[in-house]
Amino acid sequence: MEMFLDLLKVIFALLFIVSFMVLLYKYGDKFKIGIKKTKSPYSLKKMDTIYLGTRKSISIIEVDDHVLVLGVGDKEIRTLLKWKKTKESV
Repeated sequence: MEMFLDLLKVIFALLFIVSFMVLLYKYGDKFKIGIKKTKSPYSLKKMDTIYLGTRKSISIIEVDDHVLVLGVGDKEIRTLLKWKKTKESV
């Protein structure tokens, strides 16, 4: 019986710790703890990536009001296309 009570204490302690962590994550921005992700100061947004092979891919990146299509390789990143967004493409 004593072992059962010890096991219950451990389970309740773990539940308390996990619920405290969830609440802290959810309401952390109110207390200025800085746990949640903030927006990037660079206004970068990765739209999509297509992997072509080992360490080779094509990525579509949105930067402010421009869209870039980048070829990413082993040793370099190259701009394949670049255009300015319009209201129709949003």
